[in-house]
Amino acid sequence: MDTRGQGTNADSLVLWLDFYGLKCIFTGDLDRKGELAVSKKYPNLTADVLKTGHHGSKTATDPKFVQQLAPKVAIISAGRHNRYGHPNQETLVTLQKAKVPYYVTAKVGMIKFTEMLGYFSFWDLKDN
Repeated sequence: MDTRGQGTNADSLVLWLDFYGLKCIFTGDLDRKGELAVSKKYPNLTADVLKTGHHGSKTATDPKFVQQLAPKVAIISAGRHNRYGHPNQETLVTLQKAKVPYYVTAKVGMIKFTEMLGYFSFWDLKDN
């Protein structure tokens, strides 16, 4: 069986990280179909932090995936003034409906989160 990827967004690396008890999932450029495949394979998967797929494109961040993960916050990595208009309004509405606050790097710049005495802080580094 040939398992080599085709070099498309569907071949994105998905990482799940437990950082001192803070569960994070980084979905690369994975699309909705890929997100739902991850959900199917890992039906008990949850995450405190969701790095949304494909720069906040409407082709990612499926509502069912967001519902299963139940993230406390989402991070959308998108460049300022990008030609695709990312993040897409549909993605923002999905997060709003799920009551997931989000940070968009196009607005706040680089994001850093740190752990101190069991508490986690999110910092935008735009002014630092």
